[in-house]
Amino acid sequence: MPCAPLKFPLAIGLSAALALPAALTSSEAKAEGPADGSTDAPIIVVTPPPAAPQPPPPPAYQPAIPGSSAPSPMIVDPRVAALKHQRNSGLGMTISGYTLFGTSYLISALIGTISLDLASDVGGTGTYGQRMLIPVAGPFMAIPRADSATGGLFTGFLGVIQAGGFVLGTAGAIKFGRANRQLRLSADAGGLQLQF
Repeated sequence: MPCAPLKFPLAIGLSAALALPAALTSSEAKAEGPADGSTDAPIIVVTPPPAAPQPPPPPAYQPAIPGSSAPSPMIVDPRVAALKHQRNSGLGMTISGYTLFGTSYLISALIGTISLDLASDVGGTGTYGQRMLIPVAGPFMAIPRADSATGGLFTGFLGVIQAGGFVLGTAGAIKFGRANRQLRLSADAGGLQLQF
């Protein structure tokens, strides 16, 4: 009799294990419908098409706000932009060259007038001072009349600065004038009137 109690639970477990696949198979068969397909309509699954990619929005025109550092949008002709750049660089050369020339000439003229005053006090001829008053060539003519080697070197240096400043200023003025003329011609040829 001790074996009887073990048989009952074993029988229940075995019957449950056999009944479970049969129950699952019959529920799947009911979900799919009958095998001959006579009573149920076919199931059609409609999936929406994938969304088409949206094109990026066109760039918006935003006018420049007065007082801001943002550049104003404009269409630039490369030839006109190059001419304006030449004009601006010519103006810069002109200003810097003539400023250099004027400053060095004022120093040279100051030295010349002081030399003339000292020469009249000592009874000298004042040749050095008279030559220093001549622009560009004057300092070079005054080198032999300088009293010392240091004075001659300084006098020659003033002459080199005057000559360099004069050449730079003149070249800048020529470049500035040519660029202005070409800008006026290109503006007149297209029917535009530009004021610079």
